[in-house]
Formats: sequence, structure tokens, C-alpha cells
Amino acid sequence: MSKIKTILATVWFFFVVSLVGWWWVYAMNTFPAQAGEEMLRKHRMFMWEGTILLAALIIGGVALVFLSYRDEKRHNQLKTFFAAFSHDIKTSITRLRLQAEVLEEDNASQKSPVLQRLINDISRLDLQLENSLLLATTSSDTLLREKITLSKTLESLRIIWGELEFRLSQNAEMIADSRAITSVIRNIIQNAALHGEATVIEISAKAVDSQRIQISITDNGKGFQGNASQLGAQMMPSNKGAGSGIGLYLGKILVKKMNGDLSFENANPGLKAVIQIEGRLL
Repeated sequence: MSKIKTILATVWFFFVVSLVGWWWVYAMNTFPAQAGEEMLRKHRMFMWEGTILLAALIIGGVALVFLSYRDEKRHNQLKTFFAAFSHDIKTSITRLRLQAEVLEEDNASQKSPVLQRLINDISRLDLQLENSLLLATTSSDTLLREKITLSKTLESLRIIWGELEFRLSQNAEMIADSRAITSVIRNIIQNAALHGEATVIEISAKAVDSQRIQISITDNGKGFQGNASQLGAQMMPSNKGAGSGIGLYLGKILVKKMNGDLSFENANPGLKAVIQIEGRLL
């Protein structure tokens, strides 16, 4: 978008200056050779006014092109910063989580609630960082089209939530961006575990048509006290102190960018998330 702004500003600058400059030169060259004093005075007035107008257009146009170019350069610098920042911070968080998990394994005979809370907090921090980075870049980045197996995605999430029981009744292949769809499912499970206090996550898939599938993720938690269809509509807490709602809000944005749809409904008990996306059953 920043590059398009710079190109449009440059095209506008050359077009307007060329048009005004051509009319100004034409007016100067068509002045009659025999003219009275009054005509000469008007000619000088038009010449100075035209010169000032042309100069103002040139100065304004150059400033506009320069500011657009500077905005594009700053945008690229921010993208580079976010990429480097994301890599460094996520590497540190991953190392911290691995060290906490090693400590948990070394003390397997003595379950430590403090250590378990530390691991959960590290996972939440990792997810919050991922959400913030995705939300900051989702408007500019183009998502990929990859073939992703639902069961493999869930296997990577089972490691994070070892205390949850995952039940997959029907496997499927999704056509989506791997990072984006993993973030969507991860946020749904995080919401079920943290706010719903769920212990079981049931996942199923069914065909909508020859090219699209529907993935249902249902938990056995407390559910949502309110209109579940409004979840993810905007960033706002579902209950006081429950969080910013960025995870479900981001999920709706990402699924929409992948030409899909994400909706929520009460499951009694628990909450049900429904993802419609391109893919096929396996």
C-alpha cells in the first residue's frame, strides 16, 4: 500500500505540473505582438500568477512524493523490525518453555503447581505475542495456500495442553496458511481451557460441498454467558477481567482472509466453534 501511494503521488505530480506548465507556456507564446499598456499589465500579472502557481505545484508535489517515499521506507523498516523482534523473542520464549518442561520432567515424582502455572503462563505469553504480531501485519501480508492436515495441527497443540483430552472423530485436509490456521485453532483451544475451564476438546469435520469443509471444535467447559454469535466481532472482554478478546477477533480476521468463516454457538455444556474453509475429508 505504501508503494502504491508513492507511485500515485509521483504520477499525480508529473501530470498536474505538465498540464499547468503546458498551459502557462501556451499563454505566454500566444501573446499578441501589438498590445496596449493595459494588455501588457494583465500579461505580466498572469505571468507572475502562473509562475507562482507552477512553483507552488512543484514544491507541493515534490513534498508529497518525498513524504510518500519516506512513509514507504518507514513501513519497510517496521516490517524488518517486527520480523527480527518476533524471531528473537519467540526463540527466547521457546528456550524458556523447554527449560521449564525439563524441570517438570526432573520433578515428575513431585508435582509442582507453581511449575505448572509457569509453563501455562509461558504458553499464554507465546500466544499473546503471536496474536499481536499477526494483528499488526494481517492487513499487509498475503496468506499462503498450503495443504494442511488437521490431525498434524492438533498433534502440535497437544504438546502445549497436555492436561486436555483431544478427540478427533474425522480427519481432514485444509487449504490454508499454516501459521494462520494454527493460530486460529490455538486461540479457540486457549479460550476453552482458560475461560471455559474445559477438560475435553472434541474436533470433527464434515463436507459442505466438493471444495469446502466444516470443522467443529467443541469443549465441555462453562460455555459463554451471552450471545455466542457475537464472540470475535470486536476486541472486548467476554466477562470482566476475562481478557481483551484479541484471540477470537484475530481468528475471524484470519479465517476471512483465507476465504472462510468462523462462528461460535453455545453447546450446552461448553462452546462450539465452527470453521468453514476450503479443503476435503480424509
